[in-house]
Amino acid sequence: MPVSRGPKMTPLRTVIYVVVSIGLGVGLVFAVVSLAGSNQIEVKLGDDDFNAGDAEALAAEIADRGPVPWAPLSRGRSIWINHIGGDPEKGWFAFDVQSPGAPGECVVDWDAARRLFIDTCDETLVYSATGEGLTQFGVRVSDDGDLIVDVNANDGP
Repeated sequence: MPVSRGPKMTPLRTVIYVVVSIGLGVGLVFAVVSLAGSNQIEVKLGDDDFNAGDAEALAAEIADRGPVPWAPLSRGRSIWINHIGGDPEKGWFAFDVQSPGAPGECVVDWDAARRLFIDTCDETLVYSATGEGLTQFGVRVSDDGDLIVDVNANDGP
């Protein structure tokens, strides 16, 4: 039984196919670039909130050993969590481990003797136990007693 052949590719059909394909490709690239720069698309990776666990237990641990570092959270950021005072419902602070504008290898470390955070690359940069001057993040104690940190609350210093 004879088999029929499909349509023959003529030079004109080939040129039309190539022109249409290139036009669609350029149009797709233009659409992606214009949407990316328009702030109409929001890319969110990870959760907005980080559950650090039981606030009362964490407050006791911080009272015994000092502030707690957490790494890495959303967007690869690491934070310090500190608690000041006797009430586990209040006195919480969460902040970035890096001084604003510091290179990636430079972090702030807790100096227990001085009760301050000191930048590892520039020891003249010193921050209080509340992390004032560092990027701060929202902190709250949930109804069930867990400490919740809003890691996307403040993306600027």
